[in-house]
Amino acid sequence: MDRDAFISRISTAVMTSDLPPAPSVPEWIPAMESDDLLALFRSRAIDVDAVVHGPVSRHGVDRAVTGIAAGHQSQTFMSWDDLPGGDVVAALTEAGLDRIDADLPDEGRKEHQLGYSRVDLGVTGADAGFAESGTVVLSHGEGRQRMTSLIPEVHIALLETSLIEESLAWWAHRHPDAVSSTTNLVMVTGPSRTGDIELHLNLGVHGPRHVHVVLVK
Repeated sequence: MDRDAFISRISTAVMTSDLPPAPSVPEWIPAMESDDLLALFRSRAIDVDAVVHGPVSRHGVDRAVTGIAAGHQSQTFMSWDDLPGGDVVAALTEAGLDRIDADLPDEGRKEHQLGYSRVDLGVTGADAGFAESGTVVLSHGEGRQRMTSLIPEVHIALLETSLIEESLAWWAHRHPDAVSSTTNLVMVTGPSRTGDIELHLNLGVHGPRHVHVVLVK
């Protein structure tokens, strides 16, 4: 079979085929072995090379974030607008860091985007944490730009301890509209990982090299 005929058959099949119906959400999901979800989350997050801080009070969030920034010698940052705790943006600015705007202007977009190459730190909230894997969930929208957790070398996620769930299955079961209610959903499990052809694992090639999770109680 020649190439054109092969592609034509695939195109026809794609255009005429029907997707199977989505399976219904089960009424019962196996329980986790551990009752201490906070301890399990911490353990699993550390296993995937994330650094876990706290839990800290809401009044201690600013100090935790500025301390991490100082440890990495960060000079610039991006941040979500809505964050748990105090005024993180003001705290970082007072510490001498410059905030880079993640919103693209109508004019000079290319020049503005070139400035993203010098963003050191990104600070986000988190919609949930999965104890099973040490994962944090980020939903995006206005004031919660995707680039904040993807471009900087250091990503700080502020996770309220009350939002820690057993696993992805449990979270999806309890929040069935979580995916459809956001423009984008990202699940972060430790720093970015890339394996090369020689099977060497590299961190930070396609995302942050350092991931910090600040637990907020």
